[in-house]
Amino acid sequence: MIIPSIKNLNYLLALKQHLHFSKAAKACFVSQSTLSAGINKLERDLNIQLVERNNKSVLFTPLGEKVVKYAEKVIVSMQDLVAVANLNFFESTITIGVIPTIAAYLLPKFVTKVKQKYPKLKLIIIEDTSQNLLLKVEQLKLDFAIFAFPFEEKANIVQTTIFEDDLVLVKHKDTQNNDLLLLEQGHCLRSHILDNSHIDKTKVSQYACASLETLVTMINMEIGVSFLPKIAINSGILDKYPMLIIDKNQAKLSRHIGIITRKNNPNQDNILALSLFLQSNAKNSY
Repeated sequence: MIIPSIKNLNYLLALKQHLHFSKAAKACFVSQSTLSAGINKLERDLNIQLVERNNKSVLFTPLGEKVVKYAEKVIVSMQDLVAVANLNFFESTITIGVIPTIAAYLLPKFVTKVKQKYPKLKLIIIEDTSQNLLLKVEQLKLDFAIFAFPFEEKANIVQTTIFEDDLVLVKHKDTQNNDLLLLEQGHCLRSHILDNSHIDKTKVSQYACASLETLVTMINMEIGVSFLPKIAINSGILDKYPMLIIDKNQAKLSRHIGIITRKNNPNQDNILALSLFLQSNAKNSY
């Protein structure tokens, strides 16, 4: 049996993701005929049928599904090999994910401190929801992600907590409306609040916001109240709204801020070294 090429395995994974030859080819920056030829070559090398084709759809055979799982492991191992070969982590380019309820409040100081310490290290920042970032860490599309916990633990992901971030109840000083405003589905801050035993679920507003900034605007309009991260308040998110106050009588809620990495990441120690700059930010914020 001929050993299949990494290139054709990548074509297979792209086809599995898009279930469409044209879209998979576009994702791989090759022509559809090139990708199709690569899949055919892979089938000949393995002497099995991987996909069933027609004009409208692509269906993976049972053996094709199994090969995809092994192909994912092979590609991850090859990426590990490349990472190990990059001997100087702090002179490389790394990609970091961060969730929206953290990005604007921790990244400025974090990036500044990292650049001061490691001027040759290039950072690429991607802001996205927790679920999307988790998938990208698993696929090695991110070196690590800055996260908020608790979050569902996965066997191949390492969670490292850096500091605790209080969630503070904010309301308009004259409001009579105590409906609880939250971010929309997909933001982990929403679940962190709702999972707390002190929260009255019957008070949750029908409105859902896409960002903390919109949430603050709606509180100022007396549409409801909400819990905001202390890091956002310390960064000045309430400064333009003098009528908003913090309810200090509310039972304490909090979340934890930290990072997630893929298990056995060859740069784990270097990533943890970078995470210490988040810890420094935390001390400056409180």
